[in-house]
Amino acid sequence: MKRLKMKDLESATGVGREAIRFYIREGLLPEPERAGRNVAWYDESFIDRIALIKRLQTERFLPLAVIKAIVRGDEPPPDEQVRTLADIEKGLSTRGRSAQRLPERMDGISARTGLDAEEIRRLAVIGALEITIRDGGEWIDGASIPVVEGWGDLRAAGLTAERGFTPDVMEVYVQMLQWLAREEIRLFTERATGKVHGEELTQMAEVGIEAVNRMMTAMRERIIRRYIAEGNVPRTETEEEAAPRAVRRPLR
Repeated sequence: MKRLKMKDLESATGVGREAIRFYIREGLLPEPERAGRNVAWYDESFIDRIALIKRLQTERFLPLAVIKAIVRGDEPPPDEQVRTLADIEKGLSTRGRSAQRLPERMDGISARTGLDAEEIRRLAVIGALEITIRDGGEWIDGASIPVVEGWGDLRAAGLTAERGFTPDVMEVYVQMLQWLAREEIRLFTERATGKVHGEELTQMAEVGIEAVNRMMTAMRERIIRRYIAEGNVPRTETEEEAAPRAVRRPLR
């Protein structure tokens, strides 16, 4: 079977390396054959698996958790919950089109924010944003543009790499949010499936997302201010045990 380098796989699938690495990290793709620390080989089966993943995303509007179960042969969620998720995804996608920002070329957003392209690519590698390859160039997904702009604001405020604020510090946020999003989806679908349908389902999901976003912002600020007022007390063992397993790791 023919072996491919990453650039060959990108060319054959139209999917950027950051997305491919994300699929591997999330278990949607197997680990490649590694001939060395910086050398990896991908067989032709990767092309078919990536095509399947994209097809399930774009044609059936399935979330990654369901796609992962399908491509890995794990036991997927009940069919009724899968249909609920698909209905939510379709409804939110239709409503959100007018508000979506257009993708932006890497060189353009790099110049506009003052961020080095390699730094933006590192944010993509840890899952903070998505980069796609199109027309021979790198593009930042519209939903990812605020992440790049926010990181640029942090840099401008003095949170520099020289002071220890590398893109890797965002990894704990990515892991926490991935865990939180999975829990939110599980809780919502378990309670809404078979009880709410169509426009009402979409409305509940849309309002829920916005409302919880506001609540989380308020709660996070309150908790941060409380810890600061208490003298920035280190995490206790009880809090450590309460933290999601995926994020029990120190910042780099």
